[in-house]
Amino acid sequence: MRNIEDLPAWDRLFKKIVWKQLGNIKDKDILDFGSGEGITSDHFAEFNRVVAVEPWEDMLKDAWTDHDYRQVVGDINALSEFEDNSFDIIICHNVLEYIKDKESVVQELARVLKPDGYISLVKHNRNGRVMQMIVLLDDFEKANSLLDGEDSSASKFGTIRYYDDSDVFKWCPDLYIDKTYGIRTFWDLQQNQEKHSDEEWQEKMIQLEMRVSEMKDFINIAFFHHLIIKKKSG
Repeated sequence: MRNIEDLPAWDRLFKKIVWKQLGNIKDKDILDFGSGEGITSDHFAEFNRVVAVEPWEDMLKDAWTDHDYRQVVGDINALSEFEDNSFDIIICHNVLEYIKDKESVVQELARVLKPDGYISLVKHNRNGRVMQMIVLLDDFEKANSLLDGEDSSASKFGTIRYYDDSDVFKWCPDLYIDKTYGIRTFWDLQQNQEKHSDEEWQEKMIQLEMRVSEMKDFINIAFFHHLIIKKKSG
């Protein structure tokens, strides 16, 4: 059986924080859009009915499958088989940054979301990236380009096309942001790499990250934002 403790320290902390923010979920219909290796799908499939959608087949070669869930290889077009209002919860973590047509994706996710459900959307936060460029990498040129509104890049997935939290309801006026959390506010600023894998230290970091994850000043500089998005009633 796969164990989250086997993940790299940064990924382990990231997922633990996101899962804590989502809370104890049971007996729900869940869509994990852009599921990657299926770590989050597998986690929630223990007590829920999960459909995972991932366009890159290479990501599935080492997929986590300790619990039963349905894996679909495809992109947003794969959702055409699902009726309106099909899912209680939609997970979309670090996906939209790598998609050009974000508006169509958000509208399709809204279509298959139940009226009383929500979308868990995790996204890069430009301010946090600027902090990382200066404090960790001493890269003034990149920091200034980010402040000028330019995109960034990720070694594995390519161009990071940043967008504002508020763009979500510009793309789909039927949606609204119910809650905003920060993720990895301090982690990326701690340069002592030896501490990162220490379980006691990491648990203290998670507790502190959770404590500030709903404080506006800390949300503004967190490396990621976690948006809980719901449909407007009526």
